[in-house]
This record gives sequence, structure tokens and C-alpha cells, in this order.
Amino acid sequence: MAVTSREHTPGRRPRPVIDQLVTVTPPPRRAVPGFERWVARSTRAGDAVLNIGGGCDRSGAFPRVRRKAGRLVVVDPSPVVGQHTDADERHQLSLEEYAVDHEGEFDVAFAVFVLEHVTDPAAFVASAAHVLRPGGTFLAITVNQWHFFGFTGWVATRMHLAGPLLRLVRDEKAISAYHCPTTCRLNTVRCATRHLAAAGFTSVEFRMWDLPAMYEPYLPGGLSRVAGGWHAMAYRTGNPQLMGHLTFRAVR
Repeated sequence: MAVTSREHTPGRRPRPVIDQLVTVTPPPRRAVPGFERWVARSTRAGDAVLNIGGGCDRSGAFPRVRRKAGRLVVVDPSPVVGQHTDADERHQLSLEEYAVDHEGEFDVAFAVFVLEHVTDPAAFVASAAHVLRPGGTFLAITVNQWHFFGFTGWVATRMHLAGPLLRLVRDEKAISAYHCPTTCRLNTVRCATRHLAAAGFTSVEFRMWDLPAMYEPYLPGGLSRVAGGWHAMAYRTGNPQLMGHLTFRAVR
């Protein structure tokens, strides 16, 4: 499905044009390795690749991408970025900070469970575009805000209940080691498309899918059955907005 700008109204600036495709796909057996295959297929031998937020625990190693990348750089404001042994370069910086001095250096950039933590979506996506060469690709995986799990997180964040709710299903050690504050400002198809278009990306392909095993550990007691029931309903209707995960590939 293609999305174009609205007709121009006198006195109103026309919206940027971006081609958009949204599809529902079967879930991968494991979320991150499944996403890595898409990143690897989007990477040519010798490409310069930027892993955004690569210090997070969910990002991990990307062996398929590492084998193809001529240069692999990881940026993350967390000090754990220094532990990323696969990278050629590691920078303890936010993407916005790093992008200032690295315009057009990369062929591919990707972000693994980062978008739900972004505080300034416009600046973040613009920085992703800034580091890419013309024709470069930006890929990301995040939770979908309109899935019951993503929506619960969105509401909890705005009501300042995310911390107390997380403590119901995770101990303090796990929270302090792995949890990053969520903002839920860049994890819907509509929002991502708008910011990608504004940053100069010309096309974006969304692949939406649902994997109950990703959410069940966060659901106490018998509520874990909700994930399986939602999964069946989402695929029965084929509605991409009901899928738990949002992944995309955007071309600059």
C-alpha cells in the first residue's frame, strides 16, 4: 500500500512523500535472530554498518552482519557498549551526538529494541538519515504500541506506573541490569512513517508479526494465556495493527 502526501492547501506546507508497504508476516522462531537475517540480507559485502543502541542486552552479536560488513560501528550512551566485542569501533554516545561528525559514512544502520526508548523521535530519525549515504537503509525492530502489551506499556509510562508494574514480574537485580526507561514515542506505523518521511527517506517497508513468547514472561499468573489468545485473533483477522512487533526497512 502506497502512501503519498495530501494535496496542497494554500497556507499549509505539503507533507513529504514516502512510499509505504505494510504486511503481516509469520513470526520468526526468535525475534532478534529473525530480524538479523533481514539486516544481513540488506547488507552487501564490504558495507559500512552502524548498530544503534548496540550496548543493550537484546542487541547481542550479529554474526551474519559481521561477516558481510567491512566496517561495523556500535553507538550507545550506556557504558556497556565497551563490551561489544564484534565491533570495529565502539562509541559511548547517543546517535544524535555521534551523527554530528559522521555524515554519510554508512550504508546500513539498524536499531534493536531502541525506538520505544527514544525521547525525541524527530531528532533520532533525522540523525539516522544523516549518517547514511544516499540509497542507504535504516532497519529497526520495536514493540507495536497498538498490541495489548505495547499499549499497556504506553499507558503505564504516561501514568508513571511502569516501574512498579515491572517489579511485579522482575526482581531488582534484573531491572537494574537490563531495563531502560521507555517513552513509547516512536513505535507505531503512522508515527514512524511520518518521521521517516520528514527525514528524507523515500520508501519504507513494514513487516508486522506476533510472537507470544516475547510477552508471556511479563504477564503474571494466568494472564500469560492472554498472549496466545491474542496471537490467534491477530492472525485470524490479519490486521497489522494487532501484531506485537513492528519491524521496518527504510531507504534514504
